[in-house]
Amino acid sequence: MKPLLLDLCCCAGGCSFGYVSAGFRAVGVDVEPQPDYLYEFYQDDALVVLDTLLAGCFWHGYTLADVAAFHASPTCKGFRFAAHFHHSHARHVNLIPALRARLSATGKPYIIENVAGAPLRKSLMLCGVMFGLNVVRHRYFESNVLLSQPVHPRHTKRAGKPGAIPAPDQYWCIGGHFGHKEEAARAMAVSWMTRRDDIAQAIPPRIPNTWAVNCSPVLFSQCSSRK
Repeated sequence: MKPLLLDLCCCAGGCSFGYVSAGFRAVGVDVEPQPDYLYEFYQDDALVVLDTLLAGCFWHGYTLADVAAFHASPTCKGFRFAAHFHHSHARHVNLIPALRARLSATGKPYIIENVAGAPLRKSLMLCGVMFGLNVVRHRYFESNVLLSQPVHPRHTKRAGKPGAIPAPDQYWCIGGHFGHKEEAARAMAVSWMTRRDDIAQAIPPRIPNTWAVNCSPVLFSQCSSRK
């Protein structure tokens, strides 16, 4: 049996795809329906799921002992630059402290992902250009296990206009209400996603050279030592 990774706040499963390619079995959880999610999925509140598991109860047939590791991508809308620019950040709930407390209490390996400006601890940064993608996308990852960050190549091009197919001397800029949905999904290596918001917020899994493959030996080692 492959080790089970519970992907909390999974959206359409960009991270899950990477973890599955790295050898995990992913189960997704999100408060919203996720019709494009490729694996076993349950619509539920991530905090309620963790509280249920920490209480020693079954959740859809699983107990805490069944879970090898956790990933969580709580909403990032309150941390984006645009939210501060428009003074709308106060309207968005910061779930990171509550998730961190519960994930720490599980005693399992975990990763919390978010955007620049999010209150993550000792986070590493990953970008699409690290993995050969023509996409500039910086995302930050906090973990309770040691993970190594690949070298971040210098950005040699400008980002194109949001919503436009980039020129040969530009990177894709995918976010907000962009156009060319299918082309953007291919650029991000998330071709199974059909909804614009999912593509805009997704993490490119980059197969086969996914970042999840880089961190999987550490997570596997942690998972086996805690069984």
